[in-house]
Amino acid sequence: MSTPQETTSGEPRVVDAGAWTPADWDAQATLSPLGDAFQSYEWGEVKRRLGWTPLRYSIEVAGRRVAVVFVQERTVLARLSRVLGPIRLHYAPRGPVLLEATPEAAKASLAGLRQIAGDRHSLALTIDPTWRQDEDLAGALADSGFRPAAREVQVSRTAMVIPLHVEEIEQHSLLDDSAATNINKARRAGVTAERVDLANPATREQALAEFFDMHAATGRREGFLVRAREYELAQWRSLGEADLASLWFASADGRRRSGLLLLHSGRNVVLFAAGSPDDANLRKTRANHLLHWSIMRWAAAAGFEGYDLGGVDTHKHPGLPTDPSHPLWNLYEFKRRFGAQGEVRIRAHEFSPDRFRGAAWRLARRFR
Repeated sequence: MSTPQETTSGEPRVVDAGAWTPADWDAQATLSPLGDAFQSYEWGEVKRRLGWTPLRYSIEVAGRRVAVVFVQERTVLARLSRVLGPIRLHYAPRGPVLLEATPEAAKASLAGLRQIAGDRHSLALTIDPTWRQDEDLAGALADSGFRPAAREVQVSRTAMVIPLHVEEIEQHSLLDDSAATNINKARRAGVTAERVDLANPATREQALAEFFDMHAATGRREGFLVRAREYELAQWRSLGEADLASLWFASADGRRRSGLLLLHSGRNVVLFAAGSPDDANLRKTRANHLLHWSIMRWAAAAGFEGYDLGGVDTHKHPGLPTDPSHPLWNLYEFKRRFGAQGEVRIRAHEFSPDRFRGAAWRLARRFR
């Protein structure tokens, strides 16, 4: 990496942050306004157990820190390596994290990432920050050396974010009539919502195990991938212990009927995983409506500015739904009724220091 002597006032300087404490790293990468739980120290350690090496850097301009980024690194042995040599891949999940929401900070962070890719002899370094497609930050990608990735990383590029208000009357004004009615219906049915303290081992382990069973049951019903039990529990546990995740349940008739796992990402709380048992009958109790409302009230009081309910698109049907022909129209409508506002984020981008090796990699990715 560059040294102070090599850096002029306008050039980015990449600083190895590998010696930072987990708390110091998370304060910048996760809990700062534009932070993200996928850039947390804990997420890097989860990926280490899967064979990735976590690398952590800060990026400075004129002695001022403008961004931090966690990059996961893996050396891959494959038939392609006979042509390209050892393949070292890099991915910055939801990174870089800007500490200043300016195009200048974005440009500096991209320049810093190019330095990292070159110094680590990367075949390709992929990024997918949560920059909106229509905002100034996205403009920093022009002439940055990064290009749209050969394949997307995230399942969705959209988000539905509910603005949060401390005053209940202001929050309630964002609900449409059907959402408000269903919240009241859940209350009349005796539905209750609870937040589990994931920092307390006495309550955490049983709750996480129960939530996994709900999540796995939902995956079977709806056909989405659920990873191995121990992997999921390990990542949820580590995020909870660091106070970067919250687990919520809605109960009816004395039984937990629905669960949501949330990530604490900068100014937003983000829906990460959901589940319900096969016999939950949520259509009858409307338990999820009261659960979301309870989360909104807690998150606003805790100082979060938005509740991100997740995406409403697929690779085959990108963008926000515009009519009922979209396969996720009903999900979009459900989230919109809580006052969620849709946004489209930039697609994954990648940079290859070696153009020949990078072109060969992109071609191989298209046919994998």
